[in-house]
Amino acid sequence: MGNEGEPLRLYKKALGYAQKDPEVFLSTARRAAEAILMDVAMRQAIGAKPTLEALLTVLGTSAVVPPKVVLAVRTIQNYGNFGSHAHAAAGDEISAEDIQPCLQALTQLASWYSKETASQADHESRSWLAATPRSRCTTRLADSTLIVVKAVLLGTGLDLLVERRGHRVAHLQLPWSDGLVTGVAARNLDVAVYNEQRVRRMTEQSDEVRSGVVTVGRVGYSMGGHNFYLLAARAGRWGGVTAEEFLADPSGAQIAVPRQSDMFGNILSALATDEAGLRDLGVEIVDVPHHLGLELFHLNKDILAVGGQNLRMHARDDDRYFELLDSTALTPAAQRRLRSAAANVLIANRNWLQEVEMDAAELHHDLMRTFHDLASDTGRFETLVRDLVAHASFPIDNTPESRERLVRHVLFESYRLGEP
Repeated sequence: MGNEGEPLRLYKKALGYAQKDPEVFLSTARRAAEAILMDVAMRQAIGAKPTLEALLTVLGTSAVVPPKVVLAVRTIQNYGNFGSHAHAAAGDEISAEDIQPCLQALTQLASWYSKETASQADHESRSWLAATPRSRCTTRLADSTLIVVKAVLLGTGLDLLVERRGHRVAHLQLPWSDGLVTGVAARNLDVAVYNEQRVRRMTEQSDEVRSGVVTVGRVGYSMGGHNFYLLAARAGRWGGVTAEEFLADPSGAQIAVPRQSDMFGNILSALATDEAGLRDLGVEIVDVPHHLGLELFHLNKDILAVGGQNLRMHARDDDRYFELLDSTALTPAAQRRLRSAAANVLIANRNWLQEVEMDAAELHHDLMRTFHDLASDTGRFETLVRDLVAHASFPIDNTPESRERLVRHVLFESYRLGEP
């Protein structure tokens, strides 16, 4: 794998300069673009000099980078060149307004890069699993850095239970996607946690999934079923609008959300409509990668954002943002739909269950008893908090204190563990 962390670190760093020092933003944006293209070249095993021009020429000519992204990089390059020479001419001081085209181009590049690397990581993971011979008495567990999933995997004592059955557990970091279900069905994986509605739908549609995957049992609801929100900027168009006013007339709303996610489904549930109905309401969906956070509002202060709990907690630390709409403002029917959509289940391969000599009900009972015992075992609970702070995923600029606060919040809201 290439160094995905450095390109995104530079991207976030550039965004931090957009308002306070536009000239530094331009130079940092150019460095971020160069780092992104270098990482793409490394992933594709394409040789090129480590300069923006050389990388862009090689990757553009080979069609690895699509034309519209090439255009975005050219914009960043031209603005970077302008920024490096602007000080030479009197009256050429660069303002935040001047850099808007470069800011938009940089986010377009970062969005494309995030989608490409996520897709490649998913493909590489599946290929590796399919090609790697199974070891006898080894349980392949789909691990995760999502707090709500990692908490279950750590808190249920699954590793210890399986090891008592004579199996060694192999933890495999995999994306949160339908590939978890197909992986369990094909016995490339043995155990995973995934969204209940997606598992049910795939079971209904696929003979392979139906014959190979067993639903062990429900392991909880993300944020207790209250995981939906629409985030807005106070300085934007929706700053003075109430939830009731928005629901009565959402026309003109642009909602940023990863389209291929349960978060997009939550929008449809919240507004009690489908994709065609969104268009009829005058609502536009802006497809964004999962990693984008509050920088969305640097591009468009009028946009609305639907994201995960990391984004939610990050915004709660900043008075410039508020939740225009959340689960509590919706009808009881909509709240029920969203709660159902937030349920996660443990799934297992049918043959694996036979190998460890456990049926689904027995396994689920043992795991959940251990998990709920955390409520009365302060030592185990605090160990879980420390492990999640160390190993879960967080916004790139989160402090250790904000990470712990987020962990404790998710554990309480999702599982009623700890204090509110």
